[in-house]
Amino acid sequence: MDLSKGPKQDYVSIEMSGASVSVLLNQGTISLWFGRNADKSLVSKILLLISKVDSTAEHEREIICNFESISKFENSGYILSSYARKKDLYKAIFLVPFSDSRAVEKLIESIHQDLGQGEVRMALSWRGGRARMNILQTELGRLNCFSFSNTIYKENQSKG
Repeated sequence: MDLSKGPKQDYVSIEMSGASVSVLLNQGTISLWFGRNADKSLVSKILLLISKVDSTAEHEREIICNFESISKFENSGYILSSYARKKDLYKAIFLVPFSDSRAVEKLIESIHQDLGQGEVRMALSWRGGRARMNILQTELGRLNCFSFSNTIYKENQSKG
């Protein structure tokens, strides 16, 4: 939809979806869904595009692991936020900064592993205003994996 024609309307989100992936862009949050059949290269392209458009984006990831593995995640660029003992293992909460390519690559690998078990849903925090939302929508559209796109405007949201 060309937003340059006619009166400018304020929109609050952009939704894009295809057979194995869905992206919902909001000002402040990106919600992602990867279906079990999502290709690793597509997951990679989407996350790398997000990091290119907004390197301040980040994802909070909870991982159950042994204590020694915590430092391995930190060495991959993850930032330890908190951890607590959970029986014989640890529940660690990490921030995955999209400014660190090692962290993004580790995240891509872990999503690929998770897809072996089923679909993956995740939320990212970002500084996405309308300009970044438009840029990301354009860049994602070039991947040709989305069959549906919808822009949700403020006036439509308040009627619900």
